Amino acid sequence: MKKNDIKLLKDKNGELTSDPSNVENVQKLLNNTGCGFCLAKFTQVTMHLGTGHVHSCHHPKMHKIPLDELKEDYRALFNTKHLKTARKEMLNNQKPSECDYCWRIEDDNNISDRSFKSMKSWALDRHDDIIASTGDENITPTYLEVSFSNACNMSCLYCGPEFSTTWVNDLKQKGPMKVLEGLADNERWVQGWQDLDNLAYKNKDYNPYIEAFWKWFPEIYSKLEHYRITGGEPLMSKETFKTMDWIFENPNDKLDFSINTNLGVVDSIWDRFIDKLVTIKDNKVKSVTIYTSVEGYGERAEYVRRGLDFEVFKKRYEQLASLGNVKVVIMAAYNVLSITSFGKLLEWQLEMKKKYHFNTPVLWWEENLPFSFREGMSNNELKKRSPSHVVPLGLDIPYLRHPRFLDAQISTDKLVQDYMLPTMDYMAANTIDNKWQMHLSFELNEMYKLKSITEHRLKISWTTKPGTAEHYKTVIKPRAELYDFLNVKDSRDGTNFLETFPEMAEFYEECRLAKEVVKSKIITVDNVV
Repeated sequence: MKKNDIKLLKDKNGELTSDPSNVENVQKLLNNTGCGFCLAKFTQVTMHLGTGHVHSCHHPKMHKIPLDELKEDYRALFNTKHLKTARKEMLNNQKPSECDYCWRIEDDNNISDRSFKSMKSWALDRHDDIIASTGDENITPTYLEVSFSNACNMSCLYCGPEFSTTWVNDLKQKGPMKVLEGLADNERWVQGWQDLDNLAYKNKDYNPYIEAFWKWFPEIYSKLEHYRITGGEPLMSKETFKTMDWIFENPNDKLDFSINTNLGVVDSIWDRFIDKLVTIKDNKVKSVTIYTSVEGYGERAEYVRRGLDFEVFKKRYEQLASLGNVKVVIMAAYNVLSITSFGKLLEWQLEMKKKYHFNTPVLWWEENLPFSFREGMSNNELKKRSPSHVVPLGLDIPYLRHPRFLDAQISTDKLVQDYMLPTMDYMAANTIDNKWQMHLSFELNEMYKLKSITEHRLKISWTTKPGTAEHYKTVIKPRAELYDFLNVKDSRDGTNFLETFPEMAEFYEECRLAKEVVKSKIITVDNVV
């Protein structure tokens, strides 16, 4: 089956809609091509140039780009022998083992990112050319994510030295963070690195991967549809500003350009970033999106994201929202420490959605409404009637699963009843499936992500019975790990978990009791990992 053989529904901008029939048709197209076929493997790349690692999307484990392959051809940045082998497997009706994230989801009869990524225009439009290839060819991506460095001014609890120099410095000064150390079974979690000095190339050092990138980037730039800079903290890398200058000098009207930032860099860097952003947001690219991250509200968010000043975060968030022609998306990696303040975060986000909805120009009403209808109406009144207006503020809620002791599935039923379900109710009550009123609400796709997280947590209560091996593995052990982790973290950072999260005192006690269970081996389970 070829792409042109399937019927797909598109919106006025030519983008595929989220209609279920679209997802079903794309899934059929992929399966007819091969049981493990995924267009993202051929069109999307995420590379970490600070360490010289790459993966096709964020799900497969990263692999090292061999320097000998890179020396032979700089296009090896996206065309390593490893990636070519995986592509050939897909073309030969095989499932690459590194893509097991999607296989596990599909084994439960759910739709995986294999379908959702493949139905994007930057992937689907290349389907027919890709299935005609052998897998040995060098491929140019249409979706590029790049991290130039692990330089970062924060050390989030769920992150590590691979992506944060602040984590590197912390581990150098204070040693590895060890959890459940000294138990009879010697099971423990360690946040550390055996060779921190060689973890990444320094910004000042020669980096062969960055050298190869700047040979490769001008060659692929005109074919890119999505280009996203990640980190570390991207605004701490000179390569980010070099990229913004390149885009200014080389406009690309089909490029969706985006940057991740924690909004916490020093004023001089922030002001420089805003100046560069203003120069490219109009008429230099198709769109600009700024992705930022926060997992809770106020001091609870600061506890999780060490180095965060929440008031500065809010101020700079509103500064971005007020620019116009810039979309700002909060990525909230939902975890067990998000539960009690996530509702407050949603309230603030909805307030911002309503306040800054009309900062993106609207052309629909100018082109489609007759003059007799427009006469005497203000622009804002007309904009409120436009169903095609882009909502400039968005919310993405990825589910944090690693480290496992921060997974929301270890929460108590009381936390679910008191916080998770009311938060879900609030978001559902403020979700409107109506393009004419998107500025008044959360979007359906935003709500569905929180809904799936909540449903997954409820499933834990239904399927994991206390005293079983599964309950020990998924609940008891991670709670014990969290108890140790919080105490080690507080000792190292001079913080106090219960002062910041007094409402989680009962949960904290459950975690302490879990530590005692693990320590005393009250529950003995074979082959628990």
